[in-house]
Amino acid sequence: MKNPKVSVIIPVYNGQRTLRLCLGSILDQTYKNYEVIVVDNNSTDNTKNIIKEFQTKNKIIKYAFEKEQKIGAARNTGEKLVKGSIVVMTDSDCIVYPDWIENIIEPIINKEYAAVQGFEENMNNNFWGKNIQKQNERRIRYLEKAKDAIGMIDTKNFAISMEVLKIIGFTDRKYNGNDTDLSIRFQMQNLKLKFLSNIKVKHFNPFSCKDIMKRYFNRAAECAKISKDHKHYLKHTSFLKQTNQTVWTFCKFFPGLLKTLLIYGPGYTYFDFITGISWRAGLLYEKLNSKKNEKSIQ
Repeated sequence: MKNPKVSVIIPVYNGQRTLRLCLGSILDQTYKNYEVIVVDNNSTDNTKNIIKEFQTKNKIIKYAFEKEQKIGAARNTGEKLVKGSIVVMTDSDCIVYPDWIENIIEPIINKEYAAVQGFEENMNNNFWGKNIQKQNERRIRYLEKAKDAIGMIDTKNFAISMEVLKIIGFTDRKYNGNDTDLSIRFQMQNLKLKFLSNIKVKHFNPFSCKDIMKRYFNRAAECAKISKDHKHYLKHTSFLKQTNQTVWTFCKFFPGLLKTLLIYGPGYTYFDFITGISWRAGLLYEKLNSKKNEKSIQ
C-alpha cells in the first residue's frame, strides 16, 4: 500500500475559537493524498460559515452535518463518508504539525499495526493547562509499557485502517466518551495499537477550574456507562482498576494524595485533588442514575 488515500475526520461543536487554526494546520501537510471531513455537530455559533469559507478555498474539505449533539454521533457520520483506506482523527481544538499525517499513517502503511495513537502538547499556559500536561506526561510512561489498547485510544490524535474500523464497528452514536468504547472493541479483536509519543498535536485545554471539573465529571460518567455495557469482557481485564471503578482504587484516592504531595508538590496535588474528586463524582452519578433507571423500568 503506497500513498493511500487518507480521510481526516474532525467533529466540531461551536468551535469558532480554534477551528480556523485547526483547519489551517491540516491543509498544510507534507502528505498530499487526503480528504478532510468536518462534521458540524449542530453548532450555534459561526462554525458552519468557517467550514464553508475553507471549503471554497480548498476542495479536499467536505462539510457534513449531524443534528444530535454527541461526539459519537458526529464521528459516526464522518466515518460513513470516508473515501480513504486509512482514517485519521483529530479535534477542532487541536493544531497539527505539517508532517502529522505522513508520520501517523506510516506504521499502518507498513502493516505493522492496525492503529496508531499519538500524544498532545498543551496550548494553555496557565495553572490548569500546565498540570494537565504533567498528568499527560505521567500517562505517557504507562502507555509506552502498556500491553493492551483498553482506555488508550484518544481520537484527537489517532489513525486506523478503514478495514479494521469496519471489523470493530464504527463509532457508537450513543456515547460522548466514544474513545473508551472504541478502545475496548479494538482490544476485543486482539488488534495491535502503536503508541508514538513523538507524533503530537497541540491542544487547547479548558481554562478554568469549573471547566476542568465538568470535563472530568462527564468523562467519568461516560466511562461508567460504557463499562456497564462491556462488563462481561472488562471483568477479565485491568480496565476497572485503571479507571478507579473498584472499591479499592476508588477509596485509595485520599491516601494517594499524600504520596503525590511528596513527589510532585502542592500545586499538582491540588490539581490531582480537583480532577480526582470530579472523576469519582461522575462515576457515582452514573452508577446511581443507572440503578434508578433500572428500578423505574421494573
